[in-house]
Amino acid sequence: MRIVNLASGSKGNSTFIEYGTCKVLIDVGISERRIRQELFDIGEKLEDINAVLITHEHSDHIKSLEVLARKFDFDVFVHEELVSSNIIRNINFKDGKLKTFSNQKFCVGEIEFCPFELSHDAIYTVGFVANVHGSNAKVGFITDAGFAGNSVVEALSGVKMVFIESNYDEEMIDHGHYPYLVKKRIKSEFGHLSNLQSIELASKLYKLGTKCFILSHISENNNTNEKAFLNYANFFQSHGLTLDNDVVIRLSFAKKHGNNFILNEEFIENE
Repeated sequence: MRIVNLASGSKGNSTFIEYGTCKVLIDVGISERRIRQELFDIGEKLEDINAVLITHEHSDHIKSLEVLARKFDFDVFVHEELVSSNIIRNINFKDGKLKTFSNQKFCVGEIEFCPFELSHDAIYTVGFVANVHGSNAKVGFITDAGFAGNSVVEALSGVKMVFIESNYDEEMIDHGHYPYLVKKRIKSEFGHLSNLQSIELASKLYKLGTKCFILSHISENNNTNEKAFLNYANFFQSHGLTLDNDVVIRLSFAKKHGNNFILNEEFIENE
């Protein structure tokens, strides 16, 4: 599988996944023009996308869904708990193109997706584990969650790579300019994962086989890329592990696409 994050953050999220002739976007929270440009930069075309998967209905995940659904013929997969919401009902999907899923595995081409529920202040939020059907080349996505309990750990158990939220630094948000209620919402079990919460989850996943962590949804106001990265680097190095050998840490970005990953049965190659 080829995986490229096109954008990650409070202003928009989208990730490209490809295997064979199957090309999928997880979320379309940036403009059509931006998606088209980011795809062009990695050698892809919006017209070649086969399906879009939606994690939840917040605008930074569905910003361009309405215009894309009207203009293109790809399938759009939405959780059954979300499909009857006004936001989705008001979108004019082409006949047969709106697909619903429950918390059961489903396939898009040869790519198998396993959704799982996340704790977030939306109607219904899911993460995904994706793999080539029948293989062990698994990648996980958890980019909006206020709490990651045992069910999340179980869902992500054994993934080789995970796009994992590391949204805010505790000290920065406490001393930042956000109103109290906004801070309370972000730090709640229905908000986002802090750097410390993120590494707590990552430490559990590492023991279960995850070796590559792509830090995602990093706040532009309550965090920095450096703080998020150092939080991970210091933790793993303090446990005697070597970066880029025992564990790989990468960043997703708000204003440009991230690393171009090739995930195979036996290894992860960062092109």
